[in-house]
Amino acid sequence: MDAFVTSASGRTIPRVVRERRWWLLLVLAWGVAVGFSLNSQIEQTRRQATAVAIEGARNMFRMVLLTRNWNSSHGGVYVPVTEHTQPNPYLEHPRRDLMTTDGVALTMINPAYMTRLIGETAESASGAIFRLSSLRPIRPGNGPDDWERQALLAFEQGEKEMTGVERGPQGAMLRYMAPLPVKRSCMDCHAKQGYQIGDVRGGLSVSQRYEPIEEVVHSGVRKALISHGIGFVLVLAAGWLLLEILRRRWFDLAGKVDELEASQSQLLQSEKMASIGQLAAGVAHEINNPVGFVNSNLGALKKYSEQMVSLLERCRNGQASEADFAAIDFDYLKDDLGDLLNESREGLERVKKIVSDLKTYSRVDESAWQDADLNSGIESTLNVAWNELKYKADVIRELGELPPVPCVAAQINQVVMNLLVNAVHAIETHGTITVRSGHDDAWAWIEVADTGKGMTPAVMNRIFEPFYTTKPVGKGTGLGLSLSYDIVRKHDGRIEVSSEVGVGSTFRVLLPLHGKSPDGAAGPDSGR
Repeated sequence: MDAFVTSASGRTIPRVVRERRWWLLLVLAWGVAVGFSLNSQIEQTRRQATAVAIEGARNMFRMVLLTRNWNSSHGGVYVPVTEHTQPNPYLEHPRRDLMTTDGVALTMINPAYMTRLIGETAESASGAIFRLSSLRPIRPGNGPDDWERQALLAFEQGEKEMTGVERGPQGAMLRYMAPLPVKRSCMDCHAKQGYQIGDVRGGLSVSQRYEPIEEVVHSGVRKALISHGIGFVLVLAAGWLLLEILRRRWFDLAGKVDELEASQSQLLQSEKMASIGQLAAGVAHEINNPVGFVNSNLGALKKYSEQMVSLLERCRNGQASEADFAAIDFDYLKDDLGDLLNESREGLERVKKIVSDLKTYSRVDESAWQDADLNSGIESTLNVAWNELKYKADVIRELGELPPVPCVAAQINQVVMNLLVNAVHAIETHGTITVRSGHDDAWAWIEVADTGKGMTPAVMNRIFEPFYTTKPVGKGTGLGLSLSYDIVRKHDGRIEVSSEVGVGSTFRVLLPLHGKSPDGAAGPDSGR
């Protein structure tokens, strides 16, 4: 499928602009981008919520660890014996139970027992669960579950903490666990188990329900959905509106460009007709000269033919005499008839050549792109402009051999005509115009040089501007060089200009031999 379509006016418009269904690709791309952003934000929300919860569990662990250290540093603490705080049957200590002087029974709370009591209080108050576990527990209830066992084994391999989400009968739980290394204050109770200071005695796990975290995540997801949905709709509406504006502007621009090209074509034709009008008198003179002497020769031939017909009539009637024959100089008549016929034929050939050159110059098929002989076009243009040139300048031809050049030949002829007319107008009295041609591997070039008055840098900077002219009012339109520049630019060529005041000017037109500018070559604006 073509990427471009042609408008009714002939202007090519990209299909993606002309047909709205292609815009759905942009909508799809925008949807994919929004979806990717939404997914990223949901994942980020989930990670952040989990990270906050894990940091909370980590802080709980630190607080419990601080209380354990405080307890351990004091060798345990005593609290009154109550229904919920009974003596620890797993604590072997000579002063585990004491009685105050007023008869209150006290029992020693060691760090492990205190941790278990704090965990029971926290679970009932906030839902968080603190639990001591060990691979070699003193209290059987401190044996690890499967997740804690994997964590304790990892601690023995050097891991500093473990986190995860575990689903059980009570629902999903966020698990956090860190090791409890053996300290000097722990040796009173655990030395008999063979532990050394720094060994991993066990671990403290903190568990909390994952449901509140999921609620936070779901709230974040809802907010992300709403914000991304609004953003998607707003950008989609704004983008569609901008594309619609762009589409209309493109169509408007295509129409304006078509109008501009039509106007430019009319200007080109007008300038061409103006150039032909300026040369009409000279062309008429060039045609009238041979037509005049052909007409004169025909008059003489008519007189000779009447004499011969009269003599033949008298001969047929037997009335011819010696005097009649003597009255006609047959030798002169024979020579003069040959001269008259030769002159008349040469005159008619001259007229035929001028008409042919006019046809070649103007070309009925001027819109056709073809491989053209530039030298032939130069010669035709010189012949058409000859009457304009011959009284003001000596024309020197230095035409090199040229390969066929792809171009619109009539337009290139118009460029040459404009340069020749400008060269003539630049010569104040009598001078020389040199027309050259040549080529290299990439370019064919035509050069028109004159010995006229030349141009200042300020004038050279503006010579290609439309309607700019240094001629007196009414003597020029200021369109010749501007249109020539546009013609050459449309051929992917360029015009180079050099001039010196009092010496003359040289215009060089370069045209690509292959119909486009070679890579690395100067663009068509280089001479402007």
